[in-house]
Amino acid sequence: MNVVLFGAAILLVLLGVAFGMLFAKLLARERTLPAHEEWEDVFSPGRYKAMERLLEDTDYQYLSAKSGDNKKLQKRLRDQRVRIFGSYVNCLSQDFTRICNAIKKVMVDSQVDRPDLAGLLMKQHFLFTITVLAIEFRLVLYNFGLGAPDGRGLIQALENMCAQLRTLSLVVDAA
Repeated sequence: MNVVLFGAAILLVLLGVAFGMLFAKLLARERTLPAHEEWEDVFSPGRYKAMERLLEDTDYQYLSAKSGDNKKLQKRLRDQRVRIFGSYVNCLSQDFTRICNAIKKVMVDSQVDRPDLAGLLMKQHFLFTITVLAIEFRLVLYNFGLGAPDGRGLIQALENMCAQLRTLSLVVDAA
């Protein structure tokens, strides 16, 4: 019985140390935002333009014309495209979250209280999450050959948040 308690105590201590190290690492991170001139490089919605064309039928039509009715090759291409599109959606979500966090930091550092902006930020984040869920559902359907998801809504939401961040940073820089 004492061996079990001793083992549990050691495990608890190790978990505490690991949590403490993780917490210290998170606190030590640089909490500064890039200058607003650099945000186009960091949060570039332009790098997602390829995802608009990724799931179009033209490539499958070309493949059918060249190789006949090769279903196995088309299935492999579809699977690869779905995986790539999913990776784009994940990257877009990460960029969107980074932009939201940057806006929150600018709001906290601001001299003026902006509850309207906080509400807008929550609404945009909710709409973005719903759009991501809808696209992921459509991606599953697309994998079975039913329709194609459209990533333009996510790209537009990211561009809107970038514009919001730029505008907010200019107002804070002017103050």
